[in-house]
Amino acid sequence: MKRQQSKAWMYVLVAVVVVVVIIVAAGYYAGWFKGSTTNSSGTCAPPSGGAIKGAGSTLVYPLMFQWESVYGGGTAVNYASVGSSAGITDITQKTVQFGASDAPLNHAQIAAAPGKVLTIPESAGGVVPIYNVAGVPTLNFNGSVLVQIYQGTINNWNSTPLQTLNPGVNLPNAAISVVYRADGSGTTFIWTSYLSLESSAWASSVGKGTMVMFPVGSGQAKNAGVAGYVQKTPDTIGYVDLNYALNGGVAFGKVLNPAGHYVLASVNNTASALKDANPTLPAGSGDWYNVSVLNAPGAGDYPITSLTYVFVYQDLSGVFGSSLTQTQAETLVDFLYWMVTTGQSYSAQLYYVPLPASIVGADETTIGSMTFGGSAVPNSCGSSV
Repeated sequence: MKRQQSKAWMYVLVAVVVVVVIIVAAGYYAGWFKGSTTNSSGTCAPPSGGAIKGAGSTLVYPLMFQWESVYGGGTAVNYASVGSSAGITDITQKTVQFGASDAPLNHAQIAAAPGKVLTIPESAGGVVPIYNVAGVPTLNFNGSVLVQIYQGTINNWNSTPLQTLNPGVNLPNAAISVVYRADGSGTTFIWTSYLSLESSAWASSVGKGTMVMFPVGSGQAKNAGVAGYVQKTPDTIGYVDLNYALNGGVAFGKVLNPAGHYVLASVNNTASALKDANPTLPAGSGDWYNVSVLNAPGAGDYPITSLTYVFVYQDLSGVFGSSLTQTQAETLVDFLYWMVTTGQSYSAQLYYVPLPASIVGADETTIGSMTFGGSAVPNSCGSSV
């Protein structure tokens, strides 16, 4: 009898547990336990009917694609990977609600914009020298050698300067084929900014920019184009974002940093470079053109590291007029806030650097200054901006 009673109580207990689990599960899917429209998976429910468009940087495209796929169920944001220069043109011409670039706006671009532009750092990453030399999995480079290769004064793989940096490596007697970005590119801006720091001759003769007159070589469109061309073409050298090098399976070299160490780029050492550079950042509405985290001083820092940016207008209705609805303005603000907070959790897995708390805080302040119809834009995702 006692055994039968014990079994009966056990069945009752199991039944109670099953009922509780069913109730909790039903409550979860019904949204009973959600304090806001943002949940732990990183999805967000922006206002319906308020889809927005962005365009620009190919460097940040893999991360931006992930963001647009997750935010709002993948229907709220449409981002076109057209290159930084095209992204700046698109936001200036008001054909998109935000532009993305790895190069801050210069003074002429600021002057051409039809309203006050806000600069929002969205991520950071490394630009790496990629190459295709048979049987050579890793090469050392320094700034001087990279400058000379892109000037055309080092034009053979077994040249003395390259052999000196790579003792014991059997470099071929083969002409170096130089590849650069043919389109206006923030990656080119980062690359040429680094070469300008390393060589006053380069700074004065070629300089830095999203598009420059390279002394030698041939151009390919977008990061993917450069990576793909180098991967299939022997004896080539190019430059791309770290993400494209790793995902494209193309070899990339170590670069000598100011502390005297050859560093192979990674998420960790680009993150440490961002931290050690410790740049003084202007207000979101300020002049960002000379902001740089190149050549950070830490022993393990990767030297060709940079922030990447999103540009938006501060007074949305004043710039876009009736072509932008209140709902779209809310979606834009929601997305920007989500991007610099929850969205950062996707960065490292795609080989980008998550923003440090100090930059996130500055971004929140910048986003909070955006207006529509003379008032702050409501945030339907329940954020604090």
